[in-house]
Amino acid sequence: MPLLKLIINFYSHLLISSYLCKTFEYRMTIYKLADINKLSVEGTAVTVGMFDGVHIGHRHILSLLADVAMRGGLKPMAVTFDRHPRQVLATDVPTHFRVTTNSERGELLASCGVEAVVEVEFTPELAHMSACEFFRQILVEQLNAKALVLGFDNMFGSRSRNDFDQLPAMARELGVALHVDTAVCYGGKEVSSTRIRKALQLGQTDRAAAMLGRGYRMWGTVERGRQLGRTLGFPTANVSLADTSKVWPADGVYAVRVTLENGTSGLAGMANFGAQPTFGLDKPVFEVNIFDFDGDLYDTTLTVEFGPRLRDICRFDSVEMLVAQLNADRDSARRLLQEND
Repeated sequence: MPLLKLIINFYSHLLISSYLCKTFEYRMTIYKLADINKLSVEGTAVTVGMFDGVHIGHRHILSLLADVAMRGGLKPMAVTFDRHPRQVLATDVPTHFRVTTNSERGELLASCGVEAVVEVEFTPELAHMSACEFFRQILVEQLNAKALVLGFDNMFGSRSRNDFDQLPAMARELGVALHVDTAVCYGGKEVSSTRIRKALQLGQTDRAAAMLGRGYRMWGTVERGRQLGRTLGFPTANVSLADTSKVWPADGVYAVRVTLENGTSGLAGMANFGAQPTFGLDKPVFEVNIFDFDGDLYDTTLTVEFGPRLRDICRFDSVEMLVAQLNADRDSARRLLQEND
């Protein structure tokens, strides 16, 4: 069994055994900080982070959070932000930056046993708060934190007013138990959202999947295109992406799994993400060919999970050469998807 498949299967088992069963026990609610008066609890176990991707490192932290909450009789809570801090503080953030949208992140956090998510509006004023101010004023005074769970490299608060090293002493003073998780590694390095973004941008969707613990997903509405694929014997759904803030994988041809709007899932296929140089089209398109499928998908939503990248996009000297390559791509996609099942 390939190493990547072993890794993904291991973490899939971990999710099922440690997290997914909790979705039947908990009802997760997303709160804005301004509405926190709606939250009435005696005490919370809190973790803080952007949780972009809710990857296997995040899930390890959330497993510790669930354990701390259960042992202390506390409500497990994740405090996150409406925007990535870099999108407020930096000027060089690309448009396609997020691994997960906010709604996608909320669903994934719920699957990890989080009962409440507090989404804080990230503003320049918030960025100016020191770690101890954020801890005392928001986590303790507003969210009634009795335990704080941090990742191995987790930091928050203003860098210019950096008092994060004083947090353990303040936690002891306020009677808050502090827990620091260990790192989760892949390929000898710590898993991070940054590594996942880079893997996707390089077209390394298999590596991204190993770090996410699942395939990377994008979705959108099927629109009418030029129907070029149909004339070649490979009808495609022309997908207009619903959220352009998500990271775009590198241009290329990919094996994919597709979920239809009606809930039918796991449909095998292949997708072209990028230009169509054989037909002189430079504008990027996202076209999905679902194998052995015949149906009208116009104006419906498709969710596409990326499997391995098959090849670069290239220009063919004839339509016949393109069709021959598409047949080879289909065979490769079927084989790789079966290997990853």
